[in-house]
Amino acid sequence: MSIETEAVSTADVPTTAVPRQPGPEPEAAPEPEAAPEPEAAPQPPEAGNRLYILDLLRFCAALSIVAYHFIPSSAGAWGGDDAAFSGPLKDVLQYAWLGVEAFFVISGFVICMSSWGRTPSQFFVSRVTRLMPAYMFAVLATAAVLTLVPVLRERPKVPDVLINLTMLNRFVNVPGVDSVYWTLFVELKFYLLFAVVVAFGVTYRRVVLFCMLWIVVALFSMYTGSQFLNAIFEPFYAAFFVAGITLYLIHRFGPDLLLWCMLGISVAIAMSNLAQRDPVKRGINSYGVTLVLMLVFILIMVAVSLGWFRWVRWRGLVTVGALTYPLYLLHHNIGLTAIKKLHDRMPPWLLLAAAVAGVLLLSYLTYRLVERPLAKRLRRGLQEGFAKIRAAEPARIR
Repeated sequence: MSIETEAVSTADVPTTAVPRQPGPEPEAAPEPEAAPEPEAAPQPPEAGNRLYILDLLRFCAALSIVAYHFIPSSAGAWGGDDAAFSGPLKDVLQYAWLGVEAFFVISGFVICMSSWGRTPSQFFVSRVTRLMPAYMFAVLATAAVLTLVPVLRERPKVPDVLINLTMLNRFVNVPGVDSVYWTLFVELKFYLLFAVVVAFGVTYRRVVLFCMLWIVVALFSMYTGSQFLNAIFEPFYAAFFVAGITLYLIHRFGPDLLLWCMLGISVAIAMSNLAQRDPVKRGINSYGVTLVLMLVFILIMVAVSLGWFRWVRWRGLVTVGALTYPLYLLHHNIGLTAIKKLHDRMPPWLLLAAAVAGVLLLSYLTYRLVERPLAKRLRRGLQEGFAKIRAAEPARIR
């Protein structure tokens, strides 16, 4: 995790022997007190140490959300044909919405990992180039489908689509073109909060302090019911992000009692908040089952942080993980529109397989043809913009 520098050895430096003078041995000079070591500067993660298991977990979380929206939460798109999926399968998939909470934990882990050693401009560029190309395409594609085939919901308004393209629509109380975009608003606020740490420089101490402060403010926000604090600090989901951040600290620096306590407290708060999630609150899901499933996922993430999955090295998982984001963005309205349009023309299981395969193919094409090329151009343009800002600054007088 550090940049190796070639050390200069003194073994090969010639020395001249000085004859010893007679007389008593001089007293050794007292050794000066060691100065406290400065806190290590943030360093980027080691190259080649990619955690492939995270790509697989992200994809599984996205696929679980697809299954949840296509079967138990299909909003009547099957027209009554969803009876073919009743029974144990539908009962199990009633809990697939937990993929969202899993995303938040993984996001805390990954954002903390990827921001180490980055400047604020680098952090900004990395987030924009990662999120915006696929998102903007998804907004346009979803709006086009809803406009051309308005069987699922009313056609989106042009001004709503335009503000959606900025990902800032929730700030001006405009709903998303697709309802699943609500999680992006939560993620965006997490990025803004963590950008404060990046601005000061990401270090172990500052990340720990950030986690502690966020949890304290989140608890105070829930206790007081402050709408202002709730709007900024997302107290309902803060503990999931903090758990992910703490798990990364365990992965990078090794476990200790402080980190285990931070993880335990954040998980306890997160599990308590799950009781207020819609499916549990409305009695659709059992809280006991919800709790067990989420705790199993947390245990898997603990194993990831302790390095138990380093043996997972299949490089194909990089592509699998890359499909996660466009799959999440594109599956909901587009997939349900196809299901509602075709449910009376195809057998349910065949249509389900076709819908899943279709959104996976669309996600892959989005990744290859939209996300990758546009991200490169966007990154280059933003880097040039920040370079121009730095060049325009007056030289500092020493």
